[in-house]
Amino acid sequence: MPSSAAGLTLVGGVLALDFANSASGRGTAFAQEHIHSIDDLVAWGSHAGCLGPAAAMQSALASAADPLATEVLRRALRLREAIFGIGSAIANGCEPAANDLDIIRLAVRDAMASGALKRRSHGGYGLDFGDAPPAAAVIGPVALSALDMLETADFARIKQCPGRTPNNDCQWLFLDVSKNNSRRWCDMATCGNRTKSHRHRARKQAPA
Repeated sequence: MPSSAAGLTLVGGVLALDFANSASGRGTAFAQEHIHSIDDLVAWGSHAGCLGPAAAMQSALASAADPLATEVLRRALRLREAIFGIGSAIANGCEPAANDLDIIRLAVRDAMASGALKRRSHGGYGLDFGDAPPAAAVIGPVALSALDMLETADFARIKQCPGRTPNNDCQWLFLDVSKNNSRRWCDMATCGNRTKSHRHRARKQAPA
């Protein structure tokens, strides 16, 4: 089945959570993986806005012959699962695993080595990954996004979608930026409506 990495809905609110959402239904019969290859990783990065199309094309052309591609993909997915583990723990009122936090720390360390300090358009400096290898240009911004979230986010606003039907178990993560912190679903039009429709049908079919 073709990957949909380049078309996933970006509902996480921050880059790190959008990356965590490139898989769903972990540990269930409905598990879905959207990043199967280095090309999928780069396609997602371009779609999410942290990798330009020219770099994406260069990576797609070179990835098949790149002996480091498998290792880069492994590192990226390891980072993704650490972000998911941390976000899920926080959303459910638990302490994140120390190993997941350490994966973030190491990814941030590597990002610092890959990026260059460049002046931003609004003034000041920030890490820029424009000259980094395409895959590193994806991993770097994601790692820094994860660190920024852990440093600055209100943990009460980090949530996990409860969308669950007989054919779906979402588990996507998002940062609730609504005024009254009332957002419940990753996307009301999908998980919200599907879950409510399933519950309504179940109530109608239940014996009186």
